[in-house]
Amino acid sequence: MHPFEYAAPEALDEALALLREHGAEAKILAGGQSLVPLLNYRLARPRLVVDINGLPLAGVRVDNGSLRLGALTRHHDLEELPEIARSAPLLPEVARLIGNVRVRSLGTVGGSLAHADPAAELPMAVVALDARLTLASASGSQTVPARDFFTGYLSTALAPDELLTAIEVPVTLGMGWAVEEFARRAGDFAVVAVAAGVSLDRRGRVDDARLALGGVADRPVRATAAEDVLRGQEPSAERLARAAEVVRERLDPQSDAFASGAYRRLLAGVLTRRALTRAVSSEGASTAPSEASPRRIAAAKPPLEASPQRGAGRKGLMINGRARDVDVRPGQTLLEVLRDTLGVFDVKEGCGEGVCGACTVLLDGRPVSSCLTLAAAARGRALLTVSGLEREGGLHPLQEAFVRHGGVQCGFCTPGMLLTTLAFLERHPRPSRDAIRTALEGNLCRCTGYAKILDAVLAYARGDDGDG
Repeated sequence: MHPFEYAAPEALDEALALLREHGAEAKILAGGQSLVPLLNYRLARPRLVVDINGLPLAGVRVDNGSLRLGALTRHHDLEELPEIARSAPLLPEVARLIGNVRVRSLGTVGGSLAHADPAAELPMAVVALDARLTLASASGSQTVPARDFFTGYLSTALAPDELLTAIEVPVTLGMGWAVEEFARRAGDFAVVAVAAGVSLDRRGRVDDARLALGGVADRPVRATAAEDVLRGQEPSAERLARAAEVVRERLDPQSDAFASGAYRRLLAGVLTRRALTRAVSSEGASTAPSEASPRRIAAAKPPLEASPQRGAGRKGLMINGRARDVDVRPGQTLLEVLRDTLGVFDVKEGCGEGVCGACTVLLDGRPVSSCLTLAAAARGRALLTVSGLEREGGLHPLQEAFVRHGGVQCGFCTPGMLLTTLAFLERHPRPSRDAIRTALEGNLCRCTGYAKILDAVLAYARGDDGDG
């Protein structure tokens, strides 16, 4: 990485003062799942990285017909919190398509929106939801509609001294939502993605319609002309097909290394029709929380015992229950410190991009890619590597299941598979085979041993003695 200074303010005013002082030479670190790869490849060379994870920006609140998300709300909260699902059912469906489980552990709503990748799912979703974004600076704050926030490829209305602090989403009663996307592989950015929302009146005609697309322009696209085709009409197959045709006719996407513009236009029409069909047939959102009784929703509880999020004044790392004092340079990733400084070699070095899962560790009970986590940001938090699974000098029962069922081949992917599995089973103790496959889709096995790995996890979850 290009050398930089590191600051971790614990008050919003302090963070905004740093942004005012350093301007474009400062970069915000929230989840880090977009920033750290840019730092690794030296595509970003900030003078200062401002770690905002100590700021109180992670609250979720439903009040006066709106769902308010703090900018540090994690992607996994969008998946797991039932209040979010009731208030904005589009968000959990979108969150499940973001990256992999490690990305969703650390990634934040605000970070994704500020990064503004036009093929990302969350920017498309907030445009479809007519969300409003709060931007704060040392001189005050302003609120910007989502459709005006994105100004181009990786570009937003954020000034260099501004910080995205909150997202407000109107609660839409009775609207069914659906997301359809095509990606090269699970967890990749979409080649094309479509978010559709439809509400029907008492006559069964379309009362309101929302259509937004990602991957087809330099920013999320709201298909207002297609929405107008639907409003006031019966949602017949012919009418939905006509709306999809309007979407296709009005797009002019560029070609790139992954798909031609013509192919993207074709996909946009097909996925729009599918998304609209599902949205019409869905049951729609549940009744919104009472406006008279605002509710504040806590973040989801970590599954494993965790230390406080930030260790004030601590230089060391808490690894497998043991404090390790180590000087950490600002540009060091957690993977570098574990392997090169501390000699913790059960954490493997793989892709360096957070795709393969070989470097997985549990941070406060959740799987993260240590290659995409700055070591400085992990100080004072609970880290678990695969060697921490040892039980009285022996293997963990899950490790024994992997051995019995042939889930261990070269062993390179095994630590990440084990840790990801344990974190998943903490929340889903009786999973189906398909659910396990989905949970592990961000962990790659170079020996193509997926079937035996699934056998081992199922046997462990069932409590089998090894023959299952």
